[in-house]
Amino acid sequence: MVAVPFRALFEGSNNRYYTDWQVRRRLRTGAWALCMRQRAPARWLVETKAEALLSLAPIEPAELPTGVEIRVADDRARVVDPRDRSPTTGSNRTATDEGETAPTER
Repeated sequence: MVAVPFRALFEGSNNRYYTDWQVRRRLRTGAWALCMRQRAPARWLVETKAEALLSLAPIEPAELPTGVEIRVADDRARVVDPRDRSPTTGSNRTATDEGETAPTER
C-alpha cells in the first residue's frame, strides 16, 4: 500500500485546488486569514491578502480535472495545473490566490 503524501485536498471557489499543506502554509504566513470553518458539510472560508473571500471544500483526488497534478517534494504536496499558463511569463504555476505568485515546480 502506498501512503498518500497529503491528508486533504480542497477545491477553491476560485477554481483552483490546494493540498492541506498549501492551505496551512497560507494561513501560517498570513497570506490567508481564516474567517469561518463549517463542519457539516465541511467548508472553510478564508480572506486573501487582496481582501477577497475564498471558499474551500474538501474533494477526493479522483475529482481533480484531467491534467491537474499533485507533486511532492521535500514532504510537501502541491497541486499544479500545467494547463494554467501565466500570461506574463508563459510558465506553469502552482495553485495560488489572487495577487500571489508561486514559483514553477522543478
